[in-house]
Amino acid sequence: MPRLSAEPIELNELERAELEKLLKCSSTPQQVALRAKIVLCADKKESHGKIAKELGISKKMSRLWRQRWRELTAKQVPAIERLLGYSTSR
Repeated sequence: MPRLSAEPIELNELERAELEKLLKCSSTPQQVALRAKIVLCADKKESHGKIAKELGISKKMSRLWRQRWRELTAKQVPAIERLLGYSTSR
């Protein structure tokens, strides 16, 4: 059975800058920072396995946040809100 490649994420410059700014801010909650790192790695076309290994998370978590980011982007939810863990049913 062939392996499926991860769905791509393509950040625009504003989104990338926003995520990088969150990572530099010491008051950013750890979970939000981790999610930002997942999305930034996904933007670099890294696999779920590589993201999981690099960040010490599960592949399932990598898949979850890549999928949430894509779904909430389609709904035009602001970047920070995409990382806060709100339901995708908004």
